Amino acid sequence: MRIWMKIIAVLEIIGGIFGFLIIAWVLVSMPFDPTALVLAPIVFLIYGLSLFAGIALLRDRRYGRTASIVVQCIQIPKIFSPALIFMFSFGFDVWVHFLLHPNFTTAGVEIKLGAFNQLFISVPDAPLGLGISLVGPVFLALLLKYNPSAAPEPIEPPPPPPGEFRRGSTLGIN
Repeated sequence: MRIWMKIIAVLEIIGGIFGFLIIAWVLVSMPFDPTALVLAPIVFLIYGLSLFAGIALLRDRRYGRTASIVVQCIQIPKIFSPALIFMFSFGFDVWVHFLLHPNFTTAGVEIKLGAFNQLFISVPDAPLGLGISLVGPVFLALLLKYNPSAAPEPIEPPPPPPGEFRRGSTLGIN
């Protein structure tokens, strides 16, 4: 089980780092858009949560497991509508979707590596549709089953205190 936690953690770390790079690239390369300045901090915080969750999970912290559960819950739904488009992927994601548009209807599978996000409000010509991550529910189930403190790493006992060694002997032998 620990190997799966390490895989999830590394993917969340990769997703967080790549997410930051995507945000920086979009803000620098795109023309000024006031809506982007409102939504960019939200996206930034979500990718920050992914990075934080990955690092904490890699260090086998309880709050890392909890934060990773939240990250996977963010990754699972893919929503398309004129009012809201919401999609996030962290590290690696495979998802299926179904879209309805007045001129076309599509269904498909997409694979995303690194990081991916779509967070838009009020997109008049956007299709209606839903998608679901196939990776997110698997990772979520693994995280829900995992208990960070249930299987502690074996720890070697500390050396005996200095008072138990005889004076004059460097090895503590009589």
